Amino acid sequence: MKKLLLTLTVVAATALTMYGQGRVSFNNSVSGNVISITTNPALAAAGQGAPGAVLGSTYSIQLLWAPSGSYATEAAFLAALVGSGPAVAFLGTTGDAASNAGLFAGGATPNPAGTAMPVAAYTMQARAWFNNGQYATYDAAFNGGANVGFSAFFTLTPTVAPTPAPATTGLQSFTVGIVPEPSTFALAGLGAAALLLFRRRK
Repeated sequence: MKKLLLTLTVVAATALTMYGQGRVSFNNSVSGNVISITTNPALAAAGQGAPGAVLGSTYSIQLLWAPSGSYATEAAFLAALVGSGPAVAFLGTTGDAASNAGLFAGGATPNPAGTAMPVAAYTMQARAWFNNGQYATYDAAFNGGANVGFSAFFTLTPTVAPTPAPATTGLQSFTVGIVPEPSTFALAGLGAAALLLFRRRK
């Protein structure tokens, strides 16, 4: 009987680990890898913080996760998404050196409880955008020509309570700015081609 109870306990614990709802502690206050605005004035939206400034309470950040793997492009990662957390505000105020600007402490993610994050290794990414009551989502800010940006991919495995949630220490610093329209890239390409042609003729 004792052996049976022990076996059932081990099986139940294994099942909880495999299928339990995990969570991570979404923050960069542990690593100190602050998020900032691009230092290129031409790519920093006016009125959304000075170029090079760290992000403050007018910005939001969100965690995304997909099955662990190597994603060649941003589109491939987004196509494989299995979950995303809520938008989290940055601490402090942009440009306020006395605050914790550039840092955020989002707490346990997923949130609210019940959002699926079964315990497994995930490839994760954070994306930030200018909010200030105008843009509730990254896509809205992107379409509105506001400052947006996203981190490099990192891998993390969530845990189930009572094990402490692991902090997102793999999240590296990144910047936000205006993403040029595809037509801007096309014009830049045409300009470069014209310059090359002109040099050859000379």
